[in-house]
Amino acid sequence: MVLVGAGLVSCELGPAWKAAGHDILHVISRKASSAQPLAQRLGCPWSTGWTEAAGALADAEVVVVAVTDGLIEELAEGMSAMVSPSCVMVHLSGATPLEVLRSPGAVVWPVRSFNPKAGSVPLIGTPTVVEGTDQRALDVAHVLAAAWNADLVEASGDQRAAAHLAAVIADNYANHMLAEAQEVLRQRGLPKTLIRNLIEGLTQGGLHGDARERQTGPAKRGDEATLERHRALLSDDMKALYDMLAAHIAQRHHP
Repeated sequence: MVLVGAGLVSCELGPAWKAAGHDILHVISRKASSAQPLAQRLGCPWSTGWTEAAGALADAEVVVVAVTDGLIEELAEGMSAMVSPSCVMVHLSGATPLEVLRSPGAVVWPVRSFNPKAGSVPLIGTPTVVEGTDQRALDVAHVLAAAWNADLVEASGDQRAAAHLAAVIADNYANHMLAEAQEVLRQRGLPKTLIRNLIEGLTQGGLHGDARERQTGPAKRGDEATLERHRALLSDDMKALYDMLAAHIAQRHHP
């Protein structure tokens, strides 16, 4: 395997693949400051360009492109002539189409957030979406995901795009609202952990798939007096968002 990219994703998945017995031949990254320490952890050579990695790319049975979404197609195209026709090229993006890779190609997308604080959430058992251009590529995707004993889901490109949308809403947007809630508390001299029990309860909806049945609050019950008191405490930009969400909750529960 050759690993292209040495960011947070590579730093978590690379060691998992090595621990599972995969032979990592080379790490390629545009920055030596990230490539070198990861390669040292994986016990393999590293480089910041294609030339030094040419031998490893030619020998690789799998090349994993672990870079930001906007660079996947460019980098995959740049190395396509350097790998063998049988080499399976893999990307790890939930949003990027499989078609940006030449065949045989596969997607292995762990449905998790990769950030500096993500270490508190175990990689083992992470739900992972896989897709392949053919059965061999799909088999490779299964083998790679087995390194973290993934809860596997095979999906089409359209299904994966919908799953990525759901992930963004559930993680990025929900986290933004939590951050805004913590800011309301901070501004009034209250501990930001005051809502921790609510958050623990909230996550149960995601774990059990029954979030809609768990909805409570003034918007659902049509409590305009409480909604108005909340509006008085909010800045104009947050007031507009609050009103939009309140209206959407009301519409979902009282169509």
